[in-house]
Amino acid sequence: MGRPINKKHFGNTNDDGLGGEGLASVTVTGAGTGYTTGEAVTISAPQLPGGTQAVATVVDDGSGGVDSVTVTTAGTGYTSAPTITFGTGGADATGTGVLTDSRTNAIAVTAFVTGGSNLVADIEAQKAAKRFKVTTTTGTEVCALVTATPAAGKQMRITAVDSVGGTYFISKISARTCTVVRGTGTEFAEGAKVKWTKGAAVLNDSVSINNA
Repeated sequence: MGRPINKKHFGNTNDDGLGGEGLASVTVTGAGTGYTTGEAVTISAPQLPGGTQAVATVVDDGSGGVDSVTVTTAGTGYTSAPTITFGTGGADATGTGVLTDSRTNAIAVTAFVTGGSNLVADIEAQKAAKRFKVTTTTGTEVCALVTATPAAGKQMRITAVDSVGGTYFISKISARTCTVVRGTGTEFAEGAKVKWTKGAAVLNDSVSINNA
């Protein structure tokens, strides 16, 4: 294996041991009717295994509508904004979650841990250029990189995009470069060794690995 990936790219190096984010706020898009301050707002579960679910409550507008939402627990492990559901009032309120932007983004992977299925995973450690210790909601296992959708135990996949959004799947990765297999991308040849980043991909120079 070449130089290993810096551990800062793994979610478990964050203070909470996860990539992803917490819930910063909720934007109320429809006030609804029949609500009172303190009623619970239902926040969907985080995508990353081991994440904690956000908790929030209603602040009413004095007329039974939702004026705002107080986030009492931000939660952890969200890779995309959660679904916000208000209890049924006279007319249901609506809202949109806004995530924090304070944690170090981790490489996003999916993995099939034995006994489970292909799920969002968090990298714990790199074991080789093609093997990583990962955790999903099923458990923790050393998995090998594959370029198809993981369909059996001990398999995982990392996806990247080129400068115009074409997709690639990573067959091997080190600190600065990766070997790619084409999905929809055409900038790089099948099996090309290219630079990778978690930022924006550069035309004919690098791919951006999905991160959360």
